[in-house]
Amino acid sequence: MERRVSLVIEDDPLWRRILSDIISEAGLKVYQAADGFEGITKAYRYKPDILVVDYFLPKINGGHIIKMLRKDPIFESTGMILISFNEEYVNEFWAQEYGADLFLMKREGVDEIKNRLNNFLILDFRSKREATKELKRGFLEELLKTLDEDLRKETINRGILELLEYVDDEEYVMRKLESIFRKFSDYKAFYSMVFSLTAGRLYIFPVKSYVTPEPVSIKETLLKLVRKPLTPAEWRYYGNFKANPGEPFSIDLYLPVMVREEVGMLAFTGIDPDSRGSLLGLFKDITQSLGMLFNVLNRVYDYKVAATEDSLTGLLLKTPILKKLSEILSMAKRGVMKLSVSMLDIDDFKKVNDTYGHVTGDKVLKEIGSIIRDSIRETDFAGRYGGEEFLVVLVGCDSEKAKEVVERLLSRVRKNNWKNLGVGKITMSAGIAEYREGVSVIELVEMADKALYKAKRSGKDRVEIYGR
Repeated sequence: MERRVSLVIEDDPLWRRILSDIISEAGLKVYQAADGFEGITKAYRYKPDILVVDYFLPKINGGHIIKMLRKDPIFESTGMILISFNEEYVNEFWAQEYGADLFLMKREGVDEIKNRLNNFLILDFRSKREATKELKRGFLEELLKTLDEDLRKETINRGILELLEYVDDEEYVMRKLESIFRKFSDYKAFYSMVFSLTAGRLYIFPVKSYVTPEPVSIKETLLKLVRKPLTPAEWRYYGNFKANPGEPFSIDLYLPVMVREEVGMLAFTGIDPDSRGSLLGLFKDITQSLGMLFNVLNRVYDYKVAATEDSLTGLLLKTPILKKLSEILSMAKRGVMKLSVSMLDIDDFKKVNDTYGHVTGDKVLKEIGSIIRDSIRETDFAGRYGGEEFLVVLVGCDSEKAKEVVERLLSRVRKNNWKNLGVGKITMSAGIAEYREGVSVIELVEMADKALYKAKRSGKDRVEIYGR
């Protein structure tokens, strides 16, 4: 049988020698190349049965070489190996995507590489030497076109994957994602939806002059397009939009983001027809990267929620709400804004647990959490301080303004239809403290707690302000 041929394309002389020696010892004739263009030229000259390509090469990277050669019938059955120092830029998955049959890492050491190479070389890989193709000008133009396309795809995908660095700030990631799509198309509004069982998040980014429908209306329209919709515990809305309840609404393009199943979606309104094709082409190129990005966003979001939010009420836990209060207090100290806090407690909650049981008591706590979230403003923060006690941070409010917000909250608790949970009337008491110069976080909370105690002594179901 004719002796098989191999080609090692490696710019590092030492590794070029190591790889060549291993392959030569296995009985193959070995040719060498030091850069990408030389490697392609020799690949067509010698038509190797085994091709070993370093990922980082001068002029053309190894992944592109493999991808380009694999398209040619000559190299359909060639055994192709991609090698790299580590997995920072390329791994086994991406090596397979390029068309490699084997991925090796130099940091595994020479002995391990030799063992894996020898196991690979016993397989009957052979190029089709009977096919003839010279490296003529037309082919070089075709090669450059292919490389330009691959480089474009790699660049845009790398731009998407670099957003993984900022997954702690999901809104920033979505704004950067929108800016990428904006470079490829003109449209009136961009919508990005990410959903997990913990929460669904809808990001709305219209052009300045465009008025959108209300976020809930957009969400409901988009969810009808989802093949297998999840039922998140809650929905949250972000963006720089102006909403009008009666605004007409339509989706021009819907693009599902998949990781085995839908984890999110992108949608557009008012797309310029001339740029629709560019938008579709872009999405096709980055589908896998988008899926990876959205999957990580969901995981990070779920972990953050588990670490910062009370699973029963959906409000912040004690430590995160105190941390948030500390951040806002620092601004109040500089005279940037007014600040008040309110401590709230469910009246006679022990009787609820004793009379109806702890399962019903948990349902009451969950309902209270929902009422608190619906009653405070977007700029305020609320947390479960402990048991049936809650802390609300009222940003930009003096004590009188804070009292209006808290009294509205207590009224909603009082008027809520508690019979749906099988319990009688539920009320809450509250104490309010306004920030005073020199007061610490704990002192401010203690002031609100003292006002709460006064409200309890004064008959419950009422609000008291500290120092009044």
